[in-house]
Amino acid sequence: MVDEFNPIPMTSSRFAIAYLTQSRPVILMQAFPTVQTIEPRYQLSWLRSVPALLETGKAQSALGHLYCQLGEWDRAAGAYLRSLNAFSHAEDAVALGRTLTHLSVVFAQRQQYRWAYDYAAQAVQHLHNTADNAGYAAALHTLGMGHYYRRRYRLALKTLEKALALRHELGDELGEAITLGCMGRVYAARGEHWCALSCYEAALDGYRQHQTLLEGNGYEIMIRRRIARLANCAGHTDLAIAHFEAALLLCQKCDRALAAEILIDLANLHEGLQQNKVALRYHQQARQLQQAAKPKASANNVPAPIALQPTEEGYY
Repeated sequence: MVDEFNPIPMTSSRFAIAYLTQSRPVILMQAFPTVQTIEPRYQLSWLRSVPALLETGKAQSALGHLYCQLGEWDRAAGAYLRSLNAFSHAEDAVALGRTLTHLSVVFAQRQQYRWAYDYAAQAVQHLHNTADNAGYAAALHTLGMGHYYRRRYRLALKTLEKALALRHELGDELGEAITLGCMGRVYAARGEHWCALSCYEAALDGYRQHQTLLEGNGYEIMIRRRIARLANCAGHTDLAIAHFEAALLLCQKCDRALAAEILIDLANLHEGLQQNKVALRYHQQARQLQQAAKPKASANNVPAPIALQPTEEGYY
């Protein structure tokens, strides 16, 4: 019997599995999660072939990217680990190295910094002797951040400088900007505020020339807040206020919770200047935004989308 909406004859599960094994391997793995226990003889030989492994790796890697965009780091890690397994069996050094880089980013987001460092180091090792210079630069970038999280600031700067030089050779100006932003973090951790400010300003300039390549204004907001805090520590309150206000303008329409945080930053800054009336006004505005950002209790409420606050690790 043949269904008019389905050209596959409805004969037996064995026939369906054999058909999908030959022509639709991805559908097979999605639709028959227990296929290995049902009919291993019909699918293992195909799934072990290099084309199938590469297809599986690409599918799982794409799934990992989607989970990263949603901020679901545990699921992203699972997808990338499955991708890593497939690319490892296919012996694809470039895909393997890039997946290791993705895993380093995910584990950094999960604050599992030892794993993040280990995956980044493996990524550099796999990509070092390949023709994928862009992937190698990304791996160096994540390794530099791995050193940063382990408080190895000298090694972090040395590795990030290598990534910066390679991205400059490749003409990757947005990549240069992101690496400069990370170098600013390292210099700030070392207490070298002027070097940090210089890196942040250069990162901001580079980002604004290519900001259409990234979704949203999250990166610019993050860099401006860091510049403002460093400027405030260095006694340059006018510069700090200017960057806090610029960040506020970028996010107050799209992210009320983040706008409230920046308003509190401004309030605290003005309190330090003994400008209590101005500080009070900012505190009041922050409370209003915080109240507005709270979801109203309702049985029909749909969960709000996750407001992502991207970091340099997420861009590498």
